[in-house]
Amino acid sequence: MTDLDHGEFLKELPEIPEEEFVIFGTVHAKPEHADALEAVYAETTRLAEFESGTVYYCLARDSDKPNIFHFYERYTGKEAFDAHNAQPIIQKLIKDQWFIGVKAKFMKAIGPASV
Repeated sequence: MTDLDHGEFLKELPEIPEEEFVIFGTVHAKPEHADALEAVYAETTRLAEFESGTVYYCLARDSDKPNIFHFYERYTGKEAFDAHNAQPIIQKLIKDQWFIGVKAKFMKAIGPASV
């Protein structure tokens, strides 16, 4: 990815569901920015606690490959996901290009069994 704006970045992702969904995947950080990216992810995790429509937000840094970050997120729908990604901290992250690529998969979560 080079010089992508927010809209171009989102175009590279799979189609985003309108209803509630989970997304998981990996971010491949540029090695020289991995520590800074971890600090940004710590802040986005803090902010996610207050986002309407963000059900669950978790990022982890791979202990074997420290320039790889794994994420698992759950949103009430596309509107909530778009609101999360429109935040200044996320837009700056995309603009600064601290990562080489993002692989993401969107899915519907399996609900609890009915009794």
